[in-house]
Amino acid sequence: MTLTTDILYAWFRQFNADYFGDELPVPRIALSKARTRLGTMSCRRVRKLLRWTYTDFTIRISTYYECSEREFQETLLHEMIHLYIAYHNITDTSSHGKEFRQIMQRLNSEHGWHITVSTSMHKHKLTPSHPDNSHASFLVLALVLDDGTRMLSVVNVRLALKVDALARRTHRIADHRWYMSQDPYFRDFTCVRSLRARRVSIDVYNEKTAAMQPLVLKEP
Repeated sequence: MTLTTDILYAWFRQFNADYFGDELPVPRIALSKARTRLGTMSCRRVRKLLRWTYTDFTIRISTYYECSEREFQETLLHEMIHLYIAYHNITDTSSHGKEFRQIMQRLNSEHGWHITVSTSMHKHKLTPSHPDNSHASFLVLALVLDDGTRMLSVVNVRLALKVDALARRTHRIADHRWYMSQDPYFRDFTCVRSLRARRVSIDVYNEKTAAMQPLVLKEP
């Protein structure tokens, strides 16, 4: 099917009412060209008084592959579970840990869905507008903040030195490193021209940085 953000917002409102008691805030919903994930949920972690909370929620659904309406809906529900856990500041055992699986199993058993922890991409065909450019290279900036938060960013090559200088001057950044990668994981990232990055789990950060080629920036 041809997916649009209007369709996704309509599904979100329906699922929020049906399965989440209309508790979830409406996130920004966007289409992406992600090649390794059908959906992602991202947010910003902020300090309020004596506790951390999450805000600026975004759900992205990939249209890189041809999917049925049911598959897109189950992908959206998967990301809505992540949104529920983050919004309620629930501590889970991992990104798809005990809390996530309990909600997933409830939706599957009580409402007939087949939401899964991960989805194999091999069974999906590419949509005609998304050719397989499998050898693109990405300039990746890996950040560790002073509170331990891990972040990754794909940076415009021509502005790498400017972004590097900003990272050096930002007190909250405890460590930053540059890498080159051809990992399709980064296809879903916006190629930024300033110091912006996406928060990732420690496991994802360690996995991706271990597999990439370290890079030392040099003045021209």
